[in-house]
Order: sequence, then structure tokens, then C-alpha cells
Amino acid sequence: MPRRSVAAGRRPQVVTGPLRILTDAADLAPLGGVEQCTQQDVQALVGRGHRVSVMYSTDGVHRAAFEAADVAVHGPYAFGFEPRRAVTNIVGFVEAARRARRLRPDVLWLNRPEHIVWAQFVARWARIPIVCHLHHAPNYRRVRLVMAGVAHFIAVSEFERQVWIAAGLHPERISVVYNSIAQADYPWGGADELRAARDVLGLPQNGRVVVFYGRIMAEKGIFTLLESWREIARADAEALLVVVGSIAPADRALVDAALALLPETSYRIFPLQGDVVPFLHAADVVVVPSLKPESFGRTVLEALATGRPVIGSRDGAVPEILSGAMQRFLVDATSASQLSAQISTLLDWRTSEPGLGAECRSWFETKFPHAVHVAELESVLRTYSKSPSRPRSIHPRVPRRLSDEARPLSYGA
Repeated sequence: MPRRSVAAGRRPQVVTGPLRILTDAADLAPLGGVEQCTQQDVQALVGRGHRVSVMYSTDGVHRAAFEAADVAVHGPYAFGFEPRRAVTNIVGFVEAARRARRLRPDVLWLNRPEHIVWAQFVARWARIPIVCHLHHAPNYRRVRLVMAGVAHFIAVSEFERQVWIAAGLHPERISVVYNSIAQADYPWGGADELRAARDVLGLPQNGRVVVFYGRIMAEKGIFTLLESWREIARADAEALLVVVGSIAPADRALVDAALALLPETSYRIFPLQGDVVPFLHAADVVVVPSLKPESFGRTVLEALATGRPVIGSRDGAVPEILSGAMQRFLVDATSASQLSAQISTLLDWRTSEPGLGAECRSWFETKFPHAVHVAELESVLRTYSKSPSRPRSIHPRVPRRLSDEARPLSYGA
């Protein structure tokens, strides 16, 4: 049976012109996938003619990008809520609520589910509906109670949708809109780009480079990777592991101890970067060996977009990206031997499988086109935005996936 279209059935009238959207950002900095997704989605929505206002807690480099895109930035505001400090926290929400009411948005697009109490307070004060983007697992125990009143939810993968259903949300309240990235932000990297990137980063032109980037912590699989690299470094003195990111304080001593077991010439550590494209272009292979199941796996898409094979964990949502012909790159992220074997197999792909880079890029373009992602996000925000012709108590039903007419048949996993 085909999935029902958003436009099918008794659909209420919605705002047809530009939307006024209010969203949240804990940090105006590229600390992780949520911050990157929020910043890039905001810019894409503005590019489609919508007016977006961002409320933030901690300032950062994304402010310049927002302001350049004519996005209104307001803050700092406190988003946190603790039951023991309920009265104090709620009083702290009042200023944001007043600002929201003056902005008169059509919808509050919540990108951090942990900010739900703040969002409920602000939305009621400003008399606007909430659309909550589910980028990660629940933060509260009583999900159904805490999330009551949210008009609709957007899950970044089917895996994440099932996590929230298990936590208590009704299936029909959640639509899946797969994450994506703008092709222009992660351009193809051929031989010329590889040479240029290695030159800029001070990496050797010869030899094979494996890149890991993100939070350097146990749950991201860093210890499995470093253990596997001992075996690779013994077999290939020219192989280089490049690790990019900030080390979690709790794991620093263990990371230092694991690095001490490697030849000093076999790895390089770089700090957290706002622009990872040079590292992707310098790479032969990218690894995402997360032990904690990923809600989506944005890094996987970034690597594929630049034409790099990427090794990912077969837990969580990554198999929804690395499906079909790409599923051969999935590994058990707890197995250092399996990870090292997969890395070793791919190190010489430019010689043994010269068309693989183009195949990876094509997979991204065909399965996860950015235009479809933005259109589906916009569709959900429109459907659940405030409309003078619709009583706010009516919440239309939409399918968990958007219409077949709106997406390529091959889209997603």
C-alpha cells in the first residue's frame, strides 16, 4: 500500500506565504551535529523565503553566518529546567517568552528536545504551535506527558522514530525527514583537491590517510579505533590516522594512554574544526565507529558527498545510510580486529576500485538530496504552523514518511 500523501484526505488550510519561524540553539558554534544541522537548515529555510529568528544560550561563530543570512539572533537565554528549581527556571523563561510574543512567529521549531519545558512555556505565552525535531534520544522519563501539546515531531531517521515510539510517543505524531547536507558545502574532492588539502594541513602526499572527526570520547568508538590502528601501523609504516576534535575531559587520560601505544609518526591530532572539508579531501577513508547508536550519522553523509568511502557502525541509524551497495562498509564497532580489517581493505581503493569515489558521491546525491530534505522540513512546518483559518486544537494527521510524489523512489534506506 503506498504511503498517504500529506496533501491527501481532509487537510486543513495552512499558511501559504513565507513562514515566520522561531527556533532554539543552545550554542552558536559547531560543537556537534545538532548545531550544524540547525545552522544549515535555518539558512536553507531563509533561502526559500522564510523569516527565521534564533534564540540562543551561548554565543559563537555561527552568529556571523546567521546574521549574514538575515537571520534575527536573540539571546542569551536560559533553556534548562530542573524540577528542584522549577520556579526559578520558569521565571527565567519569561524574557524569552515576551520576545517570542513580539516576534509573532507562526511556529516554534524546537531543535533540542531537552528544551521542551522552555518551549512549552514560550509557545503558550506566544500562542504558537511547537514542531519538535528529534535529533537524539529522550532526555526525560515520562515522554508522553512532557511532550503533550507538541503539534508534531520530526525524526531524523526511522531508527530515531522507533526510539521515541518505544518511549511513549504515538507513531502517527512522528514523521521521518532524513538529514541531508548542501552539496556546495561538501564538494567533490578529486586528486587535485587531495594534494591541496594535504599541503594545507601539513600531511604527507604519499601514503594513505584515515580520518576520524567529532567528539573524541569512548561512545564515539575512539578506543576501538586506536586499538585497531596499532595493527595497521605495524603493517604499513606510511599509513596515517588523523583525529580531529576535542577530547572529552573524562576520557583524556585513557586517550593519551592509547595514543602512547602507537608509533608517534602513525597519527596526528587536530583540534575541533569549524570546516572539516580540508580533512575530508585529505582522506582516503573516513571512519565513524560509534559504540553508542547514532540517531542519524551526518558524518557518514559528509564523507560520501566528497567521494570518500566511510566505515560505520552497523548499530543505530547508520545502516539506513549505508544500505544496499554501501552496506559492505558496516562493521561491529566493538571489534578492533574487524575494524582494522575493513580499513586495510579500503586503504588502496583508488587503485583496486578507482570508481568507488564517484559511487559514494552518487549514493549521497541519489539517496539523500538536500532539496528534498528542505522541502519535507518546510512541509511539516507549514502543516503545523499557526493559521487563522484553523482552530489550534486541531492537529492534522500526516504519514511517518512524506509523500512518494515529494521524494525520489530511491530516497533513504
